Amino acid sequence: MKQMVFAFVCFCILGLTSTIVSANEVEETPNLPNNLGTENKLSDEILNVLTQEDFAKANEILTKNNNIDNLAEEDLDKLIVPILINIANSKDNVIMRLNLLPDAYTKLNAAEKKLAKAHPNQAGIVYNCSGAATGLAGKLYVKENNDNHNGNAFKHSFWNAAMTRDLGATKAKTWADAHESESKGVSTDMDLKNNKIGRDTYAALNTNIIIKPSYNKIQKELMKKIDQGKLYRVVKGKLVKTDKSGKK
Repeated sequence: MKQMVFAFVCFCILGLTSTIVSANEVEETPNLPNNLGTENKLSDEILNVLTQEDFAKANEILTKNNNIDNLAEEDLDKLIVPILINIANSKDNVIMRLNLLPDAYTKLNAAEKKLAKAHPNQAGIVYNCSGAATGLAGKLYVKENNDNHNGNAFKHSFWNAAMTRDLGATKAKTWADAHESESKGVSTDMDLKNNKIGRDTYAALNTNIIIKPSYNKIQKELMKKIDQGKLYRVVKGKLVKTDKSGKK
């Protein structure tokens, strides 16, 4: 029965992604070579093209189907890979070669690519959580990307709390550490501390074995901690505690 459901889901999702890609393609735009990937595996060339937003988009397409809840992770990986390949093949080759991507798009570093290659479905969840954290931080705080502002602390901690909610603390830490793997210095120290606080905050909130804490509950708890000076930011090159400033 599970195999029949899996086959049906594959048929539905592949049809959906084909429709989306064909609607977005321009005839004059050359597609990337067809040998960049197969239906079962992401190649290095594909990973060089895909961004965090692409993984989040693929996750959104995948989760729109209501028949995936009981599928194993390896089955979900098989479903999301062709979606990712279709997204990559729909991109403008010239734009990708010249790296003329908007600031909103962030390419994966080497450690993230390695994880995404092994666990593409996890990558979709991770970067969907990242997009949610960035969007929410932008609504709640000014200058959410600046290291010396409280919004950045919120963004990192919420991202890790959301990943912990959807993947568990161990996998959340693995992905968060991979994201920081090519960075160093006081800003990286800050991010790692705020990441851990986010994971620990979710664990403390997760007292009900049936119902997971909502995003709203996580948000309120993290904002309270930021107001209380329990997270970190960088001011004049040094780690300092957060405060109540910067809220919209």
